[in-house]
Amino acid sequence: MLITRKFGSLIRGKATPFQLVSASILGMLIAFTPGFQQAPGLIIFWSLCLLILNANLFLAGIAGLLGKLVFWLTMPLAFSIGRFLLDGPTGGLFSTLANGPITAYFGLEYYIVPGAQFLGLIFGVALGLSLTRGLGAYRRKMIRMEQDSERMNKWSSKGWVKALKFIFLGSGRGKKSYEELLSKKMGNPIRIPGVIFAVVILGLGYVGLRSLSDPIVTSAIKQGLEKANGATVDLKNAHLDLKDGRLELDGLALADPEALNTNLFASDRIVADISSADILKKRFSIDSLVFENASAGLARESEGKTTGKQADGKKESPLKMPDYQDLGSVLENAPEWKERLSQIKKWLEAIGGDGAPQDGESVTLDDLLASRIQALGYGNVTKQDILEGSPTVWIRSLVANQVKTSYFENATLNIEASDLSSQPGLLPTDPKISVVSSDGAFSASLELGAAAGRADNQISLNLKDLSVDEFASKLKSDGQPPLSGGTMNIAISGKLSAIDSDLKITPTFKGSTLSIGGNQIPADSLSIPISLRGPIDNPAIKLDSKAFQNAIAKAGKKALLNEATKKLGIDTSGDEKLEDTAKKFLGGFLKKKSEDK
Repeated sequence: MLITRKFGSLIRGKATPFQLVSASILGMLIAFTPGFQQAPGLIIFWSLCLLILNANLFLAGIAGLLGKLVFWLTMPLAFSIGRFLLDGPTGGLFSTLANGPITAYFGLEYYIVPGAQFLGLIFGVALGLSLTRGLGAYRRKMIRMEQDSERMNKWSSKGWVKALKFIFLGSGRGKKSYEELLSKKMGNPIRIPGVIFAVVILGLGYVGLRSLSDPIVTSAIKQGLEKANGATVDLKNAHLDLKDGRLELDGLALADPEALNTNLFASDRIVADISSADILKKRFSIDSLVFENASAGLARESEGKTTGKQADGKKESPLKMPDYQDLGSVLENAPEWKERLSQIKKWLEAIGGDGAPQDGESVTLDDLLASRIQALGYGNVTKQDILEGSPTVWIRSLVANQVKTSYFENATLNIEASDLSSQPGLLPTDPKISVVSSDGAFSASLELGAAAGRADNQISLNLKDLSVDEFASKLKSDGQPPLSGGTMNIAISGKLSAIDSDLKITPTFKGSTLSIGGNQIPADSLSIPISLRGPIDNPAIKLDSKAFQNAIAKAGKKALLNEATKKLGIDTSGDEKLEDTAKKFLGGFLKKKSEDK
């Protein structure tokens, strides 16, 4: 009965055309906002307008429910309109708003937001004018009935009419006649209690932002990290102090989506010095980010769970390389390697820069947007080049010393990074990451030029004094491993990409022995160049046969020449050099092995 009374009050009450139109428009505009995640400022702004303006709140609620249903049905149309507004002649205006103070929180970088607001305004105006016209027609009819008082009194005295009036229309229109109600077009446009309430809300919001309670900050950061990580994130406490520009995280642990019983990363304490100058422009600049007692790849106390959408399958390599071998044909434990590399691929895709067309393939903006819509949905696709000045998130300096990891049992890692950001292309320098082990056995540097759209991602990695026997046991081989004894150093350099890596791997052996054709060849100081191409989670591997022959030739001994004499009938009595003879033998041997296959 309460709802029917509300409808009756709306029809017979003192609602003015201004109240009807403003309620319809504001209710529709709120309904046509995708969500708080995309446009928090817009939802807050329209809600405050609804409180301050003397709009009919009941009608605004009805318009909001109806509008939300229409919004879901018209999302493709709203997206198309948003594309026209952001990429068309009004793009400059929306770019200014998207980068301006406060309006940066309106979510205007999302294609669907301006398009949906445009539709919301149209539907709101249409609903408001329709209701105004209908209410005006009803009141004019009631004026004519009031003038015929005898007929009106006779009709109103019937019992069933009184019952229906009580259920649906309530107590009436008050002391004003329908003629007085019809003549009133606007009335007081401001709701005084609403103004007071809005001021109180804004005041509490300001105080709350200056001293956000730890549970709220903890929950928000935990949810954001779980969405980005795709697996459970543990966070004991988070404390944000905007006055002092400081964020502190205690007990952070990110479960590895590929191995839920281990932590991808964990740290007892993280301290961030935040620059609050550009927060009104939705820019979060961290001057210094320091990790204390951090670890990677260690076991979790309890197994994590996957969260959010998971990857829907691996991309095929865009390269055709018949002379390359896949990872599975080279390594015995290829599945384990693929799991590790797939996580690296996700990170590379997350930072961007791997969406360029391959092998001359042309990708239009329509194709790119269609792919992003399919992956993210209409409500989460942004105009990526709309932001100006500085990135949304910018970590100027990151330091994590003495990081424990399962890969280096007797050593820790020191990690340093600079200019990590959500939009690297807005910065003059590329993101850089450096990792060095405390015992000097591992060092790596990564420059993310592709993320900034200026160059390829370049990696340089060095591993020292690795056990050859341990490595050889993981190679696929029939019978005796091809390598044994001693240690090796590995140098890796080149282009690192999610879908088109191009890396050169050079292992150098010390005190090792190479087994070829039953012969044991000393491999001290032997270097073997290996090429790796394709998607980083399933790369193709190629051994440079000619360079391999040259390397073996330099390490060749008399035993190799004897084998050449027996199997290939090579004459070694002339002036032929030892290295040339070794090359001929190795070439013949590799050819023979190929024919045997």
